[in-house]
Amino acid sequence: MSGRQIDWRLLEELECPVCLEYMASPIKMCENGHNICGYCKERLTKCPTCRGKITNVRNISLEILAATALYPCKNREGGCEETFTVYDRNKHLSVCMYQSRECPVNIISDVDCSWTGTLSDIPVHVRAEHDIEIVYVPGHFNVNLLDLVRGRVYTQLVLVLGELFCLIWSTVYQDIDFTVLHVGLKEDSEAFKYGIKIGNTEEYITGTRKCHSYLDVDLSDWSIRKCVTINFDNILEFVSESGCLSCEIEIGREKLDGFVLEELREHLPVVSVVGFELD
Repeated sequence: MSGRQIDWRLLEELECPVCLEYMASPIKMCENGHNICGYCKERLTKCPTCRGKITNVRNISLEILAATALYPCKNREGGCEETFTVYDRNKHLSVCMYQSRECPVNIISDVDCSWTGTLSDIPVHVRAEHDIEIVYVPGHFNVNLLDLVRGRVYTQLVLVLGELFCLIWSTVYQDIDFTVLHVGLKEDSEAFKYGIKIGNTEEYITGTRKCHSYLDVDLSDWSIRKCVTINFDNILEFVSESGCLSCEIEIGREKLDGFVLEELREHLPVVSVVGFELD
């Protein structure tokens, strides 16, 4: 972040009269010299300022100034005091602590929650309003996927080590994909690792990966890429007659302690998860 000051007069000139966002290349002009951003230009035939004809002429001088200007974060009124160039400003929004975000329960379940708030407010909101949807567990625990079939997504919110995580299993495609997403910023999420073990002492399937931030994943697309992937047919022998698949899960900070001994597994807390079919 530079020690330069924001030129508010310049930013007034860079504000698009239609969408009210700051303009960047390409900046187009009407026949009378009024500016409009490239996106809004494609949707209009007349200048919103003077009703003159909008041309394809670019305001190169203003584009150069736009590329070097300092901009405040969009969440300035919410408390963010950072300043950036126009390109760094857009990158910052994905990790801004003051950005308004949707409730994760609303994203990964069929619970309808219209709440929005900052990232730091999410754990407080979830504990207060969705206590029934989250499970408080230690670093080691078991999860029973009930009625395991292809074409479903199984999700569970858990609170581990004082942090909120989203557990996601997807059988939408050929394999079963499992991931643990941390409800936090990318740099904080990468401090956590997770592991999954399916089976027993003699025969088992296991995999470990580092956690990713839920902000890095499109939770509306269940083709999970940052995950542990296991061939669906390979886990069928571990599915009970009732269709339940038991998974041993571990979540740890910096490192994993290793899965617990077989004789201790019966003492692990158990979470039962029901999947939902995609529309």
